[in-house]
Amino acid sequence: MIDKGYLLGERYRILDTLGEGGMANVYLAEDIILQRKVAVKVLRLDLQKDPQIEARFQREALATSELSHPNIISVLDVGNDQGLPYMVMEYVNGPDLKDYIRDNSPLDLHEVIRIMNQILSAVALAHKHNVIHRDLKPQNILMDKRGNVKIADFGIAVALNQSSITQTNSVMGSVHYMSPEQTRGGLVTKQSDIYSLGIILYELITGKVPFNGDTPVAIALKHAQEPIPSIRKKDPDVPQALENVVLKATAKDPRDRYASAQEMKADLDTSLDFSRKDEPPFVPNHGVNNDETIILPGFKPKESDSEEKDEKKDLDSEENNTKKNKASEKPSFWQTVKNHKWWFVFIGIAAFLIVFIMIFALSGKNNNENKIRVPDVTNLSEGTAKDKLEKAGLEIGEVIRKHSDSIDAGKVIETKPSPGDSVKKGRSVDIIISSGAGMTKVPDVVRENYELAADKLENLGFDVIRENQYSMEIPEGQVISQSIAAGVEVKPKQTTITLVVSQGKPPRPKKSLITLKDLKNYSLKSAQDYAKEHGLTLQINQEYSEDVEKGMVISMQPKVGTRVERGSTVTIVVSKGPKEEQKVTNITKTFTVDYVAPTKDENDDSDNKKMDEKSSGEGNHVQIYIKDDDHSLGNIYRDLYIKHDMSFSIPFSLKEGDGQLRVVRDGQTILNEKVTK
Repeated sequence: MIDKGYLLGERYRILDTLGEGGMANVYLAEDIILQRKVAVKVLRLDLQKDPQIEARFQREALATSELSHPNIISVLDVGNDQGLPYMVMEYVNGPDLKDYIRDNSPLDLHEVIRIMNQILSAVALAHKHNVIHRDLKPQNILMDKRGNVKIADFGIAVALNQSSITQTNSVMGSVHYMSPEQTRGGLVTKQSDIYSLGIILYELITGKVPFNGDTPVAIALKHAQEPIPSIRKKDPDVPQALENVVLKATAKDPRDRYASAQEMKADLDTSLDFSRKDEPPFVPNHGVNNDETIILPGFKPKESDSEEKDEKKDLDSEENNTKKNKASEKPSFWQTVKNHKWWFVFIGIAAFLIVFIMIFALSGKNNNENKIRVPDVTNLSEGTAKDKLEKAGLEIGEVIRKHSDSIDAGKVIETKPSPGDSVKKGRSVDIIISSGAGMTKVPDVVRENYELAADKLENLGFDVIRENQYSMEIPEGQVISQSIAAGVEVKPKQTTITLVVSQGKPPRPKKSLITLKDLKNYSLKSAQDYAKEHGLTLQINQEYSEDVEKGMVISMQPKVGTRVERGSTVTIVVSKGPKEEQKVTNITKTFTVDYVAPTKDENDDSDNKKMDEKSSGEGNHVQIYIKDDDHSLGNIYRDLYIKHDMSFSIPFSLKEGDGQLRVVRDGQTILNEKVTK
């Protein structure tokens, strides 16, 4: 355990303990530079020298850092404090999904779909990057105060290209949510995660898991052999189409499950549609896989009397045959050689062969002594990597530079030959150095066909999420809007762009009477979904409330139980929260600092010439000062040296009043302006 107040990595001050796990402990900490709370996962002290545990910890950091999604916990920093590996993540102040279900069950079906859609969107991105979570469960899904979910704990996640750990004989994960093939130690695929998602959806709807038992083995056997209990038998109000999503996701045979999380999300989105009200129950194409039978250690079936007699008869017969065979047994090879008159010739040949083999083995040993293994210099600086390779007896070959989203600029991405390869002493090794993440301008795809727009963005490296929306102006299949404006420069492999796609004009509402249900304490999104489902026009008013949580419905008009026609207007009042609550405005200020090369004057012997010579080595000295609710203009926000033009994006948090930005280059203020809401 780390004591409160300890400054980890000279930056993160430990405030409290959030949780203790089998592999790592999680602490609440304060980032003293950015002055914000973060969650820090630290490898347990007693596991520091375990290479498998440390590799799993590093794998979690790598898997999560490559996934940039609003519903996945962000990794902010990875470091090592006096030999103690740690990982810094965003802090989510809220319950996990297990506690949320327990405190709020039964959940409204619209709320179930809203939560599940966020989870599916995040898993779809992970699968697109070939990362399987393997331990999806409500305890690993956090919820913030706005009701947004965040998937955490990629500690046993595995990349599909890591064949050495994709199939394992050890069972990892939580047995209540594990797929049948996972409990058998079989091949773990994306469909294994989809099975877990189906169990989570079952629990969101019913408030509990489908299978329980006295032991993990009993629960695992139920997952492998018993059908998922019917949701509609317990609650007939659940549509068959929604239950079918659960049944298909939790099919025993992976071939019967959804091909992807995106396909499951698309099916879930329409599960409450009126057009699917008469849908038949889902029936899998393949039966239950009972190919693998587990035999418990020490178990031996009791034999019948007849079997014992037959066995005794067989033993007697075998004993008689053995005696006969001994009498007619042929002499061994060495006995034959010994009895031969040329036995000494055979002995000589054997001795010659033994000497030849020993000489060959010693020769191979000498060859191996001239070979060394390429050391691992990944993530080291260029100079440190070269020193390490040269000390190992290797030459430095070609130095190649390329962009990398996961390795910092100036550090080694990989070597050729690879680390661990056996090569001759003096062999040249090529080093590939990171030049930092490449920035790409987001293209304008509004009013383009969705398929063409998605292909264009994906070819640039972006992840694309589709959202459908009716439009009176934009033809069906064309993009209405994009979540990141055209022309903005971002890192494609760390960016997800949501495209809102037109479904065409909304269908004309049918003239049928609807009995209004009570929307009080619904979220605004759930109320909008209800209005959309029943063809109602929703008029939204807002007012402050001390009793009703912000974003929740206070009242509605017409009243509950009123029968209205499709197309009618329903007015709801949505809470703005307590009146004294101040609204926080987040603003990002983007600017570029130009690099100014030092001037050279051969006749200048002053101190200015010495300063120019120093700056030419280190670059321009840039200091950035900001003023907002979290920072004071008297403290330096960023202090660095640049050797080329550099762009900055600085976030400001403003509750009331204005902020201020000041930039100083080599002691001179080059930018000083006010930042307003």
